[in-house]
Amino acid sequence: MRKILLGAAFSLLILPGIGGAAFAAAAIRISVSVLPQACFVERVAGEHATVHVMIPKGASPETYEPTPQQLVALADSRIYVKVGAPGLPFEEKYLRTVLDRNRQLTVVNMSDGLKFRQGDPHVWTSPAAVRIAAQNIAKVLIAQDPAGREEYRRNLLAFLREIDTLDQEIRRALSAKKGYAFMVFHPAWGYFADEYGLTQLAIEEEGKPVSAAHIRQMVDLARRKGIRSILVQKGFDTKSARAVAREIGGEVLETDPLERDWFSGMRSFTKILAPVLKK
Repeated sequence: MRKILLGAAFSLLILPGIGGAAFAAAAIRISVSVLPQACFVERVAGEHATVHVMIPKGASPETYEPTPQQLVALADSRIYVKVGAPGLPFEEKYLRTVLDRNRQLTVVNMSDGLKFRQGDPHVWTSPAAVRIAAQNIAKVLIAQDPAGREEYRRNLLAFLREIDTLDQEIRRALSAKKGYAFMVFHPAWGYFADEYGLTQLAIEEEGKPVSAAHIRQMVDLARRKGIRSILVQKGFDTKSARAVAREIGGEVLETDPLERDWFSGMRSFTKILAPVLKK
């Protein structure tokens, strides 16, 4: 009798509109490349989507390679929201393979309409760029799920208001710092710097090994500008950054441009950055 009941239950799960099928229809499966994108999708989609992040916490977007299991899971997604900026080999190399496996997958470039920095994928560190990303995400959601159009539009407007509030907070915090500079190990904050009139000085050059000569140049530059803090990305090797910090008698400060709670990450970075900027 138990086997008969289990068999009947399984049959109900696979019938159209019942059980598992009904549950699957309730939420659109969306995959993204990096953690902050999950925040963007969730803000716009609300409860209409489940989000799968391909590049895990602590991994470098510039070097990460997905596991076979991740690629299989990605093939089950209905929408892929890619960063779309240069410098993400993950997207350039693997999305074509995924599209071959899943012809129904819709790929949307969240950065469509943006002007890129050379070789820099970190567009999400710019609130202005995230405004554009939010609108691109809303467009694809409405196209895929017209019945949810009004909710997506309401969510989008609320999200844009939150971004505007954040932008105003950052501008107030940095209002007296325009033209100032900060030093980083990995150049993850270039879009942020451009938006707020700052200069990012990077120890690492386009992901290449850092030479002793380059470290010496950065030490000299830091001394000339009075820079005493080196910002490092959470999860990255800090050996070279600490070498520079020792030479200038300074410190290493950890930041996280890949925090899933994008608003919290941006506010934390601004709080860390404001007191260490130098003319």
